[in-house]
Amino acid sequence: MATSVFYGYTGNLLRVDLSLKSSGAERLSEDLLKKYIGGAALGIKYIYDEVKPGTEWFDPENRLFLGAGPLSGTRLAGTGSVALVSKGAMTNGMTSTQANGFFGAFLRFSGFDAIIVQGQSPSWVYLYIHDGQVEIKDATHLLGQTTSDTERMIKE
Repeated sequence: MATSVFYGYTGNLLRVDLSLKSSGAERLSEDLLKKYIGGAALGIKYIYDEVKPGTEWFDPENRLFLGAGPLSGTRLAGTGSVALVSKGAMTNGMTSTQANGFFGAFLRFSGFDAIIVQGQSPSWVYLYIHDGQVEIKDATHLLGQTTSDTERMIKE
């Protein structure tokens, strides 16, 4: 994947449609990344633009945005976080949260600044990103497993 001249970003967004079981990369413009700095700001922009008023939090037309900030994947401590933005269940309004850990860095290392998930799968699935390839895989065999067992089973 091409690297953006705007340092800290790859310039790529991954869009996943669970209804169609499809995915594809989209380019993020340098202007957009400068105007909406960080995963939360970019996520709010996408949710505002793409989710129609009146859409319920559980509707397939809703979006789940996961975005890394510009420092994710750098050597600075605490920069591997990821922002999640969507319409929330409690208020049915826009909501965001941040999660610490390595997801933001791994998202960036996979070649993407953000992921937008839309649609609804008729069965349990998970998103597998490896060596630039994106797959939507069956997850029914993972139901009821612990987090540790799920991680181990996916790695096998």
